[in-house]
Amino acid sequence: MKTRNLVALLVVLALVLPTVAACAPEETPPPTEEPIEEPAEEPVEEPTEAPTEEPEPTEEPQPTPVPLAYDVETYGDLENLDPSGQTVVYWYQHTGSREELMLSMIDEFNRTNEWGITVQGESQGGYDDLYQKIIAGIPANQLPSMAVAYQNQAATYAVQNVLVALDPYVESEKWGYTQEELDDFFPIALGADFLPQFEARYGWPPYKSMEVMYYNEDWLTELGYDAPPETWEEFGEMACKAAEQPFSGATGEGASYGYVYSIDASRLATFIFSRGGNIINENGTGYVFNGPEGVEAVTFLKDLVDKGCAAEQTERYGDQSDFGAGRSLFTISSISGLPYYKSAVDEGAGFSWSVNPPPHTTPEPRMNIYGASQSIFVSIPREQLAAWLFIKWMSGPEQQATWASGTGYFPTRQAAADLLANYFAEHPTYEKAFTFMSMDYGIESPVAGYDECRAAIEEMLTAVLGGDEAKAQLDATAEQCNEYLEEAAP
Repeated sequence: MKTRNLVALLVVLALVLPTVAACAPEETPPPTEEPIEEPAEEPVEEPTEAPTEEPEPTEEPQPTPVPLAYDVETYGDLENLDPSGQTVVYWYQHTGSREELMLSMIDEFNRTNEWGITVQGESQGGYDDLYQKIIAGIPANQLPSMAVAYQNQAATYAVQNVLVALDPYVESEKWGYTQEELDDFFPIALGADFLPQFEARYGWPPYKSMEVMYYNEDWLTELGYDAPPETWEEFGEMACKAAEQPFSGATGEGASYGYVYSIDASRLATFIFSRGGNIINENGTGYVFNGPEGVEAVTFLKDLVDKGCAAEQTERYGDQSDFGAGRSLFTISSISGLPYYKSAVDEGAGFSWSVNPPPHTTPEPRMNIYGASQSIFVSIPREQLAAWLFIKWMSGPEQQATWASGTGYFPTRQAAADLLANYFAEHPTYEKAFTFMSMDYGIESPVAGYDECRAAIEEMLTAVLGGDEAKAQLDATAEQCNEYLEEAAP
């Protein structure tokens, strides 16, 4: 199994996605294998007369195995390494019930793994809290063994040479995956964690989320529609009609809108992907969200706001609460919010609702599928391998099914989905959304500097929706993001 072959397949599957080509780190080059040449057979002369006895059978020449190429100083003698007795410190962003589930799974691993590895799970708050703590810890080398990281965050860490590429572990005969096992992962799951700036993989995907459109089925029926919108034109028409005709079952006080939104860079990515565009160009040399698709997306939203058909949420998670109260016909948000939307509806207006792919101008839906992965920091070879073994265990079908059913995230393997039949039956909306995993998709920029770019995008959206000219703001923000890209490049 060759990483280059795997990566090539994934890149072909994601040609429509943003990719970045840049230099690989000098200290941990991506693993490669030398091509194996089949030895040529010696020509055999036809005998001029029949032999007196049967000739010995000619042995089929066998290719000479070529060991996987990797930096032994970084990884150790991987196939002969013993991770027994290692302690792994794992930083994550989970809190509340999700942290309780994570800790229970860590306890199970600690009890059952054959090497006596001990994982210590530590919550660091939210995603941003975790990211900032790692950034602050890099200069003093005060880092965990492994951590949750979005792809662009992993790229930022990799620029500073504090992460190990996971390809040698994935390809290891002893510790890695077979090709059959890799084929069980959804293409988007493996495609997202390949960092083109380094031509290597720095994260492994235990779960995924995606942006979907939540909609009030009962309100749509009152408005005279028998299906959710498939196009943005239909979305705008329904949203404005909802603003004029509030839902009969709405609870609480406040105006009604067709769409209550939050300012978020991932939301812009969703709008652009659904129009056939991308956030960063195919070669990864510059941002392109200021193209026609980006202009159309922000102009469309600004028009809905100006008409009184859409409004920004007034408090954190206000899109959820307004939807649950029956005061917003649509919201667009992460599928990981399914349990919270259900609670909001159950405690609010109690209507029938569902999810659908966001509207699109492309022939078929094009989803924004994303999710943080697990990355390993540079330490000692045995500790790194121990961290990988926990990651691999967490990505097993049984563990993925446990995590999915307990959190609402999606598993990244078909074998895990096959274990969720009962959960699907109890949660039909989740099952419906899970079918979207096989649709076309976009990937938000897996490059260093995208965190800063996201903040700039959100400032731009606020300015445009406040009245600034869309194209000028988009152009200025793309230029600013290109500066971040250049400054953060390896």
